[in-house]
Amino acid sequence: MRAFGNTDIGCTRKVNEDDYCILQNENGDWLAAVCDGIGGSAAGEVASHLAVSKLREAFLKAPVFKKDSQVNDWIHDTLNKANDAIYLESMRNRKERGMGTTCVGMIYANNATYIFNVGDSRLYAYYSDGLIQMSEDHSVIAKLIKEGKIKPEEAKSHAQRNTLTNALGVWRVFRIDTNKIDSNYRYILICSDGLHGYVSYEEIQAIIDSSAYNLTDKVNALISRANQSGGYDNCTVILMENERYQDGSND
Repeated sequence: MRAFGNTDIGCTRKVNEDDYCILQNENGDWLAAVCDGIGGSAAGEVASHLAVSKLREAFLKAPVFKKDSQVNDWIHDTLNKANDAIYLESMRNRKERGMGTTCVGMIYANNATYIFNVGDSRLYAYYSDGLIQMSEDHSVIAKLIKEGKIKPEEAKSHAQRNTLTNALGVWRVFRIDTNKIDSNYRYILICSDGLHGYVSYEEIQAIIDSSAYNLTDKVNALISRANQSGGYDNCTVILMENERYQDGSND
């Protein structure tokens, strides 16, 4: 597995409330995650940093994962601890009251890929037939589209386009989506809505698919494209390249 990540404040924000991590532990397992803070000012920045810190700290001490249930339990336990840490910190500081963060990521262990999500940051997998969104947005917009109340093309101009229905640190009870996915992907893309909210699916896929860019160039090109589209939000991108990928398009 090869990986590169980067984050950018964008063109209009005063604080970068995104945070991310990419690491491999002593067991040889990989963790990659993106967190996009909410709450305004420094509060969102605090929440995303706390979540990433909890993930990093727990993963470096993680046991050898031998069963799917072990990974699932680890994800739920770690994100619950992150949720509690953010919530308690917000109670201690009035200026941080109501802060929270999205959290999306993947674990690669024992030749298997596990993904998790809270909020509207996204994880995509690039298989032989193209780029596929693997996470489900926890947002008012996603709910309205799913219920058929608005069309996808209406989402970008909708008044509630940035309203989340789920996040870490805001509520005692929250939702964690977990899944085990097919590991025969070429790339895993993990990003905040600073990318997918402003750069089209077609543009994202074209940059990832480009043979003119190496892994680092692809990540930086995606962030540059978000800034060219206005840079209205912080933008964080992680790209994981699967060196074991085998093109099965002719199977």
